[in-house]
Amino acid sequence: MRLIGVLLIGLAVLAAAPASAQTFGPPVAGLCLLSRAGAISASRAGQSLQAQLRQMQASLNADLAQRRASLDQQRRLLEVQQGVIAPIEFQRQLAGLNQQTQTLDQQQNARFIAAQTRGQQQVDRTLNDALSRVITRNACGVVIERDNAYGWNNAMDITPATAREMDGVLQTITIQ
Repeated sequence: MRLIGVLLIGLAVLAAAPASAQTFGPPVAGLCLLSRAGAISASRAGQSLQAQLRQMQASLNADLAQRRASLDQQRRLLEVQQGVIAPIEFQRQLAGLNQQTQTLDQQQNARFIAAQTRGQQQVDRTLNDALSRVITRNACGVVIERDNAYGWNNAMDITPATAREMDGVLQTITIQ
């Protein structure tokens, strides 16, 4: 579950990154700038995905804690019986409990990653649909990732328009 936490923190950092830049010169015709992360985090679909992933993580963590508690209880019972059962049998049973714990962690991580992937695919499709409309409407000849620019003229930034267009395409993500 540590992997899930790291992924959510990384997504939160991307969503919270400010888009401050000094305005440089006049707008360049045909050149558009887009912050992909900014458009996604500003869109209702992106916000829906983040909310559902947080909710799913909490649910999976609660389920994992419950199942781990059961396995820990079995482990404690086994340790109480350690003096009564053969050492090789104790090691076999302990290894089985450890394997169950590891498998449980892997299954929970796999469920979360699969749901995250499905949700991100929906957001990406929505972004692509919205972006194609905004690019056509603004007559963009080139679209450059805004987050890699040192400065720009805000008239060239299509991020807010893309987020609004995404809201018109899809507002809620379903990850289950």
